[in-house]
Amino acid sequence: MRILLVNPGSRDDILTRVVREIPFLDSGAFFAPHALAAVAAVTPPGHEVRLHDENLHGPVDGLLASQPFDIVGITLTTNQMRRTLAIVDTCRKVCAGARLVVGGIGAGTMQGRLHQQVDTLFWGEVEDTWPRFLADMAAGRPGAVYEQVAKPDMSRTPIPRWDLIGRDMPRYCAASVQTARGCPFDCAFCDVIYTYGRKVRVKPIDRVLDEVRQLERLGAKMVMFADDNFAANRPYVKELLRKLVPLNNGFRLPLGFLTQLDITIAEDDELLELLADANFLEVQIGIESTSPDSLRDMNKHQNLRGDIVQSVRKIQSYGIVVMAHMIIGTDSDDLGAFDRTARFLREAAVTHHQCHPLIAPPGTRMWYQLKRQGRLIAFSDDMRDRLDITTNILPARMTRAELMEGMADYWDQVHDPQDYTRRALDFLHGIVRKPRVKQAVLADLWQNRKMITGAMTYFTRHVEPAHRKAFFDVLKETQRVSASLVPRMMYVHTGYRMDYLRARHAAAIARDQAALERANPGLVQVLSRRTHVAQAIRDRMPDIARVAYNAIRPHVTDRATLFAATLSAVIDYHDRFGQTLDEFDDVQADRVATSCERVLAARASAPTPADVAVLSDGPSTSDAPSSDEGLSSMGEPPGGFAREILDALDRAINVAHGGWEDVESLADA
Repeated sequence: MRILLVNPGSRDDILTRVVREIPFLDSGAFFAPHALAAVAAVTPPGHEVRLHDENLHGPVDGLLASQPFDIVGITLTTNQMRRTLAIVDTCRKVCAGARLVVGGIGAGTMQGRLHQQVDTLFWGEVEDTWPRFLADMAAGRPGAVYEQVAKPDMSRTPIPRWDLIGRDMPRYCAASVQTARGCPFDCAFCDVIYTYGRKVRVKPIDRVLDEVRQLERLGAKMVMFADDNFAANRPYVKELLRKLVPLNNGFRLPLGFLTQLDITIAEDDELLELLADANFLEVQIGIESTSPDSLRDMNKHQNLRGDIVQSVRKIQSYGIVVMAHMIIGTDSDDLGAFDRTARFLREAAVTHHQCHPLIAPPGTRMWYQLKRQGRLIAFSDDMRDRLDITTNILPARMTRAELMEGMADYWDQVHDPQDYTRRALDFLHGIVRKPRVKQAVLADLWQNRKMITGAMTYFTRHVEPAHRKAFFDVLKETQRVSASLVPRMMYVHTGYRMDYLRARHAAAIARDQAALERANPGLVQVLSRRTHVAQAIRDRMPDIARVAYNAIRPHVTDRATLFAATLSAVIDYHDRFGQTLDEFDDVQADRVATSCERVLAARASAPTPADVAVLSDGPSTSDAPSSDEGLSSMGEPPGGFAREILDALDRAINVAHGGWEDVESLADA
């Protein structure tokens, strides 16, 4: 079969626009499409596979119209729904015979919307489901939904088919390598554990090194280790880094690496040395906030273990840039949050960061919690793709306009070139242990002369005077401190320039949206807070309650706690999957178990029955039967237990908000 795999892109994508506005990067897009190459790799032999990245090659419409395909697959992220639906419409018009399939990290939360639009939908990992789908296609009986039951063993995951876009690789800023899946943390705004689970699964180290070698041969400029938490398995990652250091320093010109980590790496000097010597230029860390209350709002308990400013400075003392991800708009944030966040950047010498308003991704636990509080707004597809700028929530301690305008003013302030220069020089002077990375020789510099000359020309002739001064002030001081750090500080300044351009676009969008809403208050339509218990949940509550009971029972000792924890897990499961539940099979049982893991993890950090109930907007434990009589060990729960949980679910979701009402489903919202 002829298969076309598409990565959606649009002219409105800010990151792509920014990359193209900096000519010396010589790139048409930032990240090479890892998802497409990974799916191509698990495609059995005998199929013809083609990849099309719209970020690099433009709209796929012409290709769809000019060539026949049996399958058109689209990978979806949550900010590309509008373009994905446009591709779907085009495909229906010009290649009606093709089977249209959609998967990706955004497909789960958008399932209700997509079900009516596409032929086949994929949930989660595809090492097993994609080959099964192709076999079903060949047999003439493809399914509508394919879901991964067991989490795949990553030792079976092949190297992505980068050869299919090999000639394009130098045109990307970076390519990705995935070493592990799963994250032990459970941040309130993140839904990744339903995709990859809480248990960290790792790829064989030799396989990872082979992927790095292949990307270097294909001309990759940088490599992103695209794990949810690269250092979640410390022994594994240290062993990997010990082998990556000599490998990378053996290349003619060492690759620069990026990754995502958590703040606790500041406690591990050995890990920091290995990261530095392997040439990790940057680590992205979800700082989110410097307010303990806001961190608790987001369930970021790992960020409460130490002083965040000192932790960031410790990491950066190894010459590693901390790319800080920040969020403003939690229930604990008032208008002072903007100044507090800007002060944190100065105190921690953060040169590269992303800050956006709090958003509730559709269909997630946070989405339903805020919906039941009457704090979610309806939004168009245009807004859906810009939620990290315009947000879909009603903040608790400021208005929507104040949040968006505050974000715009904040972006202007922290990306002022003088403000940046102070932070950049502070970062430079804070480097105590320089990375031990092979220095470029004259031949290597000659090989990269186009980029070096382009950067100097760009910052000399094509930027504002204040930005030109910032560039040369930082460059001059770097040469005085240590000439070996010049390439690193060039990277720092390029990151700042990208942040500045990105923020300029975002600020304009935020101010326009705030002005529009101030002038037209009726545009802000609040979603009804009422939800209904899905009929499928009612019908299958005995199965759901049994799985939840057996997952939670070994960890509790009394009926009240068991009841509260089970109810919290059932609410979590209902919110995430209730609207799309059909048959209760092994996939659904695994999801219930995952919801139970979330509740048990929360209970470990706040171990009272009342706290567990509060975490899920459920009733207090006064709703639970108080007697422990009849509490069984494992197997079937006590008689009437499923009915009790269903009744409590009704109270938690409906009665507290004034009665029943059939309202919009996730697809409509």
